[in-house]
Amino acid sequence: MEDIGKIFRNLGNNFGPKEENSERVAALESKINDIQSEMYGTIEALVARVRSLEQQVAELRVEFAEAPSSEYTNAFDLMTPEELLGRKAEPIDPLHIDDVTSVKGFVAPPPVKEEEVEEEIDLPDDEPLSGVETIDLDMYELLGDDEPNDLDASEIITYIESYGGVLNQEMKKKELLREGISDSDRKKVYALLEKCGIKTYKANKFRTFFYIGSETDGEKKYKEYMAK
Repeated sequence: MEDIGKIFRNLGNNFGPKEENSERVAALESKINDIQSEMYGTIEALVARVRSLEQQVAELRVEFAEAPSSEYTNAFDLMTPEELLGRKAEPIDPLHIDDVTSVKGFVAPPPVKEEEVEEEIDLPDDEPLSGVETIDLDMYELLGDDEPNDLDASEIITYIESYGGVLNQEMKKKELLREGISDSDRKKVYALLEKCGIKTYKANKFRTFFYIGSETDGEKKYKEYMAK
């Protein structure tokens, strides 16, 4: 009976070397710490990725809210070739067929090309346009000091003078338009910008570029702005 009592008293006791056990425990603790560090890093990376996706979704919502509702069958209706392909679109050379075409036993000569005749078009003489005097004036003199729409237009003009232009979808992000502005007030701000001589260049269905200059400078100034 005493031997049996000793057996039960010794249950749960580890009679191995204590140094070996402590080394194994330390190794396990080190592995647990490594796994914990990796998990923290993964969680932080996932949080940053989720925030980035939320920002992209918010920007897309703004773009779709400002764009007219319609169905698109061409990707170039939404983006320029440079944005979609990462390079300029290469011109497509037309296929010239000069050989005789035979279809089911019938032979036909190549079609006769019609000579293109250039028509002379009488263009009107260059005359000063009405309303141009507003462009020669100081833009800020056309805006009030108290109206919210005038203040927003003034902020946008200041930004354009500093950075060479601005996109319509950037105005809220850069706080050039006040928070909670309605669609009707935003259109009024655009009208004030046009009144002050600000020009617009339609890059695609969603993107409108505002700049200072002539109508022919739009594409050039847009590319310079996007290259910054």
